[in-house]
Amino acid sequence: MRAFVRVLACGVACIAAAAEAQDSNADRLCSERPGLTTSACITAPGRLQTETALADWTLERRDGERVDTVLLGDTLVRYGIGGKTELRLGWTPYGIYRDRDADATVVRAHGIGDASVGVKTSIIERKGDTGLALSVIATASLPVGRRSIGTGDWGASFELPVTYRTSEKVSLQATPIVAAAVDNDGRGRHALYGSAVEVEYSLNDTVKTDVSAQLTHDDDPDPMVRGTPALGSVALSWQPGKNTQLDLGTNVGLNRAASDLEIFAGVSRRF
Repeated sequence: MRAFVRVLACGVACIAAAAEAQDSNADRLCSERPGLTTSACITAPGRLQTETALADWTLERRDGERVDTVLLGDTLVRYGIGGKTELRLGWTPYGIYRDRDADATVVRAHGIGDASVGVKTSIIERKGDTGLALSVIATASLPVGRRSIGTGDWGASFELPVTYRTSEKVSLQATPIVAAAVDNDGRGRHALYGSAVEVEYSLNDTVKTDVSAQLTHDDDPDPMVRGTPALGSVALSWQPGKNTQLDLGTNVGLNRAASDLEIFAGVSRRF
């Protein structure tokens, strides 16, 4: 009888531990910031999450020309509508654009940016703290913004986020993308495709670092834009609470086709 009681108690303890691990995984803050990849996780049903770039500055230099773009409050809102699906709404409320050419002529623009709507659905769900997760994201961009801040026409993209968590500390991610990107002149669309990869390492329970790289091919009709930009990224994030994350990072151009530098800081908040 004692042996039976011990076995039963052990079984109950194992089941409770497994349930706790699943609950912990479900309660994990599912932020897609920072880095160049997109996490495969889905916002929990009935939960609303905002992911905001408080400030984002990009520098491009080419043949004596310098372009500075600052975006303020660029926000993605995610809402879980089921165990495997979330709705997505994005908008850039304000941006500043400055273009100085080799002759020192300066063009400035400012105003609101474009909006986007999308849906994200889980294909493979990770069970527990390790394993594979796979989802798909379909997004349409809406040209509601002012030119130079907005693109000037509608676009669409299709992403396939893949996340493989090897342990509680290490996560590997990849995000292939195919898009109908808006032409540089704001009229019509062209093909853009490529992928990003990332290694995420948790320094402790609240702080993690992300190292990522991205290579895409942009088939824009404008020869000044068309090319295969390569980017590298390093970022840090901190979770002061289970529903809040702060992040800071930089993207660096790895070839001539890419932007020279991007520095960003943001916050993710779950409600």
